[in-house]
Amino acid sequence: MDDIDYGLNSTLENLSGRNYAESFDFYRFWFDIGHIYHQIPSDRIFDTIWNHRTMDVTINPSSGQLIHSRAHLILRFASDAESDHNLAPHSSRLQSRLSTRALQEFFGSNMSAVRGRGYPSDACATTNLLAHWANLGYVEENAIRNHILQSLISHPTLHDHQAYALIILFKLAGATFEAYVDPSVVDRCFELLKNHSTYDPVRDQYCRGKDGLERAKQVCAPVRWKAVIELRQMFRR
Repeated sequence: MDDIDYGLNSTLENLSGRNYAESFDFYRFWFDIGHIYHQIPSDRIFDTIWNHRTMDVTINPSSGQLIHSRAHLILRFASDAESDHNLAPHSSRLQSRLSTRALQEFFGSNMSAVRGRGYPSDACATTNLLAHWANLGYVEENAIRNHILQSLISHPTLHDHQAYALIILFKLAGATFEAYVDPSVVDRCFELLKNHSTYDPVRDQYCRGKDGLERAKQVCAPVRWKAVIELRQMFRR
């Protein structure tokens, strides 16, 4: 049983664009064997995907590297598991359940960091996936409209982890949030970003405004928000 678990886990660990089809077929085959002969729990697919959501080692918030380069593979794997005839019986509402778990972790990580209990190392990866699931319609409208951005700007000052989360959400799901969130909330997000001081480990000091977000702004792709455009113009000056 342990060996089969290892094989299933390693499939996600080594997943890439080049080996995706072969890896998915391998996972499907050995999951079927494990389920028939070893009574693998039905939630194993959920657990496998969730436990490997941070498989991208390129995320480094302090260096402005915030985007999960392999998130699309996780999403594709979850989608294919839901539709595959062998895996579908064990993948009911898989992406909805994963997005709900991501939303729970998102709120919990935010409050944990504000309380000084540390920011989980996997939090940026989770925020990346949450943004993608919001685009795909797996996140409830009420959460998008009233809770996600608002939770990041509900404290008197903007913390580093909240600035990172805002940048990820704007980069990946800007149009989605634009369709639901009150413009005043967006304006407040970027007002706080403009005035935020970010720690620079190279200089060993805190940098404010333009300097503090100079590297982070590289991941802010243009979206239709006026506030985003203004922020990018500020960085170019």
